[in-house]
Amino acid sequence: MRHATTLLVLAAIAAAPSARADIKVGLLTDFSGPQGGFGVLYKDGVDFVIAKHGGMLGGQKVQLFVEDGAGDPATTITKAKKLVEENKIDVLFGPINSATGAALKPYLVEQKMPTLIQSTVDEVIDGKYMFRTSFSSNPDAFLEGYLPGKAGYKKAVIIASNYVSGQNAAKYFEQGFNAAGGTIVQTLMPRLGASDYGPFIAQISPDADVAIIFLTGADAIRFMQQSAGYDLKLPMYGYTSAVDESLLPAEGKTAVGFVGAATYFSTIETPENQAFVKDWTAMFPPDQHPSWPGMGGYVAATVLDQVVTKLGGKLGDTEAFLKAIKEARITGPGGVFHFDDNNNPIEPRYVAQIREVDGKVKPVVIGTIPDFLPVTAPPKLPADLVLPKR
Repeated sequence: MRHATTLLVLAAIAAAPSARADIKVGLLTDFSGPQGGFGVLYKDGVDFVIAKHGGMLGGQKVQLFVEDGAGDPATTITKAKKLVEENKIDVLFGPINSATGAALKPYLVEQKMPTLIQSTVDEVIDGKYMFRTSFSSNPDAFLEGYLPGKAGYKKAVIIASNYVSGQNAAKYFEQGFNAAGGTIVQTLMPRLGASDYGPFIAQISPDADVAIIFLTGADAIRFMQQSAGYDLKLPMYGYTSAVDESLLPAEGKTAVGFVGAATYFSTIETPENQAFVKDWTAMFPPDQHPSWPGMGGYVAATVLDQVVTKLGGKLGDTEAFLKAIKEARITGPGGVFHFDDNNNPIEPRYVAQIREVDGKVKPVVIGTIPDFLPVTAPPKLPADLVLPKR
């Protein structure tokens, strides 16, 4: 009788639902190389959300596996295979570098791996397994080119790093500037990681009345510092990755005057963002400012939190997982975020100018596009937006 009872208990245990397993998240981005600083901030955004949820997402404990792609496509693919095939991750976060993201795409699609990616070039995502949590570079580059044209500038020089993202930016800068009535008179493309920008600064055409910039990380710092040494007076518009808040301490007053649009600035004056910045600065060192890369990590982790909650922690059904990501809608420090039909984000754009305020160099938001659609067409700018022109 006792033996029979024991068998019944064992059978009941076997039939009972198993305890919810940890969710395994792979975080693969650049922590070294020219964009390494942005990778650190991206991870900070992920860590912030996980910490705020007590080490969980959707009520489920998170195992975070972190790898450095170092800006190298071959290394990134090798690290992705480790995460997918050895660590058996449920979802991948990253990378941020568009060259490595493009190289990684075929493998992720083959593996049917749900991916929340930070890379911005349109060709990086596939419309099914890969979802962008930053911004789509084609429409944003169009916008960055459109703004100086609408400010009244007529002749521009483009300065962009010579790799996939920079080449893409240059193409759509020109389209946006042309749409606003301007003409590109020169395009200069230094290599990614260039140490000396002097030869390029010296080449800038005297006909140009504005520069439209795409530079990131250490490259942006070197360009800004060296342009000051050459006493370059040309007004600058472009991607605010060139004057990211994590770079401003090194760039200082050389960045003052730069104008561009982004998905996030720590200086957005809303109660939600002010509370977020307070919590962020309490968690991280002073030099790890909340900025758009960190917001990309924040968005990825917050979307996953919503998805895991919706699915009750059951992530084995890939189609249901993808559907839940597609339907995610969150409200964060940067405003409302959701995906379009192509898995690109719809979210606000904040137009800002770098200014010195009370002795501190920082972005000052001068206008907001509430629902910026990821399409390459002239956007509807705020009626009260006054774009700076020297």
